[in-house]
Amino acid sequence: MELFKMAKEAMKMKSKLKEMDKELRSKIIDVEYKGIKIQVNAKNEFLKLHLPDDLLKEEKDKAEKLILSAFEEANRKAQDVMAEEAKKLTGGMTIPGLY
Repeated sequence: MELFKMAKEAMKMKSKLKEMDKELRSKIIDVEYKGIKIQVNAKNEFLKLHLPDDLLKEEKDKAEKLILSAFEEANRKAQDVMAEEAKKLTGGMTIPGLY
């Protein structure tokens, strides 16, 4: 009987994880960093990138560093949203590897 109960709980958790995945994909985050605009979802999937014209006139190394910093900022914000959604799912309990 205990095994059946565990299987039922696992199925319920799988359903919640699917629901969370769908929710994370639908949460769109717009990030602007020094004129660079990036759109990412809370699943950390990058959706859009806009580079301002003046950035393209910068030295290559400087432009690359700015673009990388913009992506890091977008990544950080997406991870924050993902962590908040995971807390809702787990009731605040931390599950290694979930986020």
